[in-house]
Amino acid sequence: MNRTSTLLLTALLLAPACDSGDAPAAADEAKPAAAEAKAEKPAEVAAAADADAEEPAEAEAKAVASGLALGDKFVAFDILNCDSGEQYCQVCRFGGSPKIMAVGTIDDPDFRKDLQDLDAIAKKYADKDVKAFAVIADAQDGKLATPLASAAELQEKAKALRTELNISIPVVIPAAEGDKPNARWEEHYQVSESRTIMFADGRNQVQYSQVAPSDYAELDKAIQAVVGS
Repeated sequence: MNRTSTLLLTALLLAPACDSGDAPAAADEAKPAAAEAKAEKPAEVAAAADADAEEPAEAEAKAVASGLALGDKFVAFDILNCDSGEQYCQVCRFGGSPKIMAVGTIDDPDFRKDLQDLDAIAKKYADKDVKAFAVIADAQDGKLATPLASAAELQEKAKALRTELNISIPVVIPAAEGDKPNARWEEHYQVSESRTIMFADGRNQVQYSQVAPSDYAELDKAIQAVVGS
């Protein structure tokens, strides 16, 4: 065998050994990178999901200052009628009638004026079956909450207020659930300010929601849009 043949044979014998050595090394280097990428991907997805979950809550919080936003719905919750002492659901009792709900505190002088104005509006649209009622609640920790220890006293004050104002609309307080707050009232309606005024159509969908309105022109428009002038 000459020198050239010897060199060619040596090259052929060495080539597989070099390739087989380099491939595992490259694969070993790729594995940690792939594992790292796989480890990072779920964390990135989770972070993106958390961000998406927070956005609707933030938007909902900004939609309305107090009470329900337009398009939300009145839902059933138990109340105590301050005149009769009866416990029932005022929203349910008004059934498919368009209805105004005014929420405030007993010591708010402007809320008293609201109740007189809203009583007059309910009488104005009585032939259209528009109803109205007032919810008196306790101001506690930044919200209008279910009266617990003060329920009997507040009920008497609300009854006296209705007589003093000479209004026809029911004046009620949220009914406690045993010795606990009315969860449906507090969690669904989320009223945080006195003079929260809401109006819903016959399907209980909110068409007007304002806090401390300067007048009731917009409410009147909302009512007319539902029942006609």
